[in-house]
Amino acid sequence: MLTDNGSCFTPAFANLCSILGAQYRHTKPRTPQTNGMVERFNGRIASEVLGINVYSHRALEQLLRGFNTAYNARRQRVLNGKTPNQVVTDHLNAEPELANPAPYGRTGPCDITKARLVAEAAKEVSQPDTNRLALCRRYPVFHQPMAARHETARKKAMERAWPPDFGDPP
Repeated sequence: MLTDNGSCFTPAFANLCSILGAQYRHTKPRTPQTNGMVERFNGRIASEVLGINVYSHRALEQLLRGFNTAYNARRQRVLNGKTPNQVVTDHLNAEPELANPAPYGRTGPCDITKARLVAEAAKEVSQPDTNRLALCRRYPVFHQPMAARHETARKKAMERAWPPDFGDPP
């Protein structure tokens, strides 16, 4: 387990890693490039999700779940054109003993729809600046125009943003 030196990684976390047999290491201070994929994912969350002001912790959790589902279903260049879901599935098929026999909290396509609804109901959505336009095109679910509150515009936006891997939109 490789983590940064964040305060959330307490000695209790280190003890749990030890109990589970996981080797626990820290990155060097002020070297985010050591954990580049995590830093890039966190940057995308900061630019995409944290600009939306939601009314509750539960709504934020649903928004993050939807973003995570969309992210894991999108092909990544660094994974040779595979999605993170495909890479994990391939790895678990190769080593089935690593799979959790009773998985909890799996995400699915309905999480994307729920996240869209949370974003539409948000009190305020920050407008993307020029640096975020590429990310907005990549994940249009999180930056719908205000007109999307009307039913016909919302349906059109859902059709445009719906990942083809998940079948027909609801």
